[in-house]
Amino acid sequence: MTSPEVQRHAIESFAAAQGITIVDTVEGLDESGSRAKSAWWPRLDQAIARMESGEIDTIVVWKFSRTARNRLKWAIALDRVDTLGGVILSATEPIESSTASGKFARGMLGEMNAYQADLIGETWRETHARRVRAGMPANGKPRFGYTYTRETGFTPDAITAPVLQEAFRRYIAGESVYSLVAWMNEGPTRPVSGYGQKSDGLWSDRTLRRVMDSGFAAGYISSRGELHPGVHEPLIGPDEWEAYLEARGRRRQYRRTERSEYLLSGLVWCACGSKMHAGQFGHARKPKFRCKDAHEKRTHEGGYVSESVLEDAVRVWLAEREERLRAEVEQGIRELPKRITTDPRAELEQRLRRIEGKQDQLAEQRLEAGIPQATYERLRDRYVAEHTAIVNDLRALRVREGAPIRVLPILLERWADLEVPEKREMLRAVIERVTVTPQRPISRVEIRGRDDG
Repeated sequence: MTSPEVQRHAIESFAAAQGITIVDTVEGLDESGSRAKSAWWPRLDQAIARMESGEIDTIVVWKFSRTARNRLKWAIALDRVDTLGGVILSATEPIESSTASGKFARGMLGEMNAYQADLIGETWRETHARRVRAGMPANGKPRFGYTYTRETGFTPDAITAPVLQEAFRRYIAGESVYSLVAWMNEGPTRPVSGYGQKSDGLWSDRTLRRVMDSGFAAGYISSRGELHPGVHEPLIGPDEWEAYLEARGRRRQYRRTERSEYLLSGLVWCACGSKMHAGQFGHARKPKFRCKDAHEKRTHEGGYVSESVLEDAVRVWLAEREERLRAEVEQGIRELPKRITTDPRAELEQRLRRIEGKQDQLAEQRLEAGIPQATYERLRDRYVAEHTAIVNDLRALRVREGAPIRVLPILLERWADLEVPEKREMLRAVIERVTVTPQRPISRVEIRGRDDG
């Protein structure tokens, strides 16, 4: 590595010797010319644009080897400069690029630099692949919840590990990520580098999600978008990781209601089939749920139900469900009775095997039949999306099978103590939908559980 000061001095000395007046300096600190998405290339494009406008006629770089490591980008830049009649010079590599021989030498030097970058990249990829096979992350950058030494690798940190464990458990229990961020910023721990820290050094929802989504706390390492078993000690067990992933995927559907002040946001539907939204409605401005279609399209009269009516109905439903569950457990029945003739898990597993078979068949067709690339990519992306959806459905089934036994007693015993986000998340684990027929004097409320047929 050569400091920017040394590079700048070499360029200024070269320019003075050649009679070149420097009008501006463009820097790409810590940016490699070998990456097509490097920030260096837009900066070089801006300099060439100034050449097009007639503002400058010469670009001087420290070394071609630091700027010419991407064949396509470098070739396009050279072609633009040559077409304009300008020049790109190297302060430390004397090449007369105005002649055919000079251009050839410049091209050969660029190819050598690209080859060197490719060779370095291959070495790093082999090193990373070897570490992944050994269950180690690609690098030793800090991971929140762990300490690192070359001798012992990553080991749980006595201070931050319990904090991260508690964050997972509170999220699974129903606490929102925004509440967790506030809780963690009140404590002494701060995020480590590598997770998108804010300039103020505090936790943000983006940083916390990156820490938890990485899977490192569950004993996994990430490589090319996939999780692999790691050799480090996990902070949470497989069941907690599955429950976190299920809750994470489910909450993506409720981003607008996750911070809602209303307990049943996202769960209430009108009997007409329209969603019901919560708010302060009526002359008294009391919390109510209002039918969207009744309000906007005038599909039917009324369309309002008090939040208190819904909460009372939900609490009665929870008590009845918990009583039935308790009786079944006392009789030695560990699962709620099946009310459907088909096993949803078996059906999903069959669909999963079928889509995996299609993926294998597509790969064989690509090799043997040579199907068009566009067709292959379209089918591949469709199969991947279907595979992901089925895996998510299976995870949700596994997690929710034990939800009534876990959730119902806590909800009933701690109803007055739990915060609204926690109660709402727990309710979503056991309630599929609350359907309301708005009418006077009393609206009819029907509640469908996630285990109902």
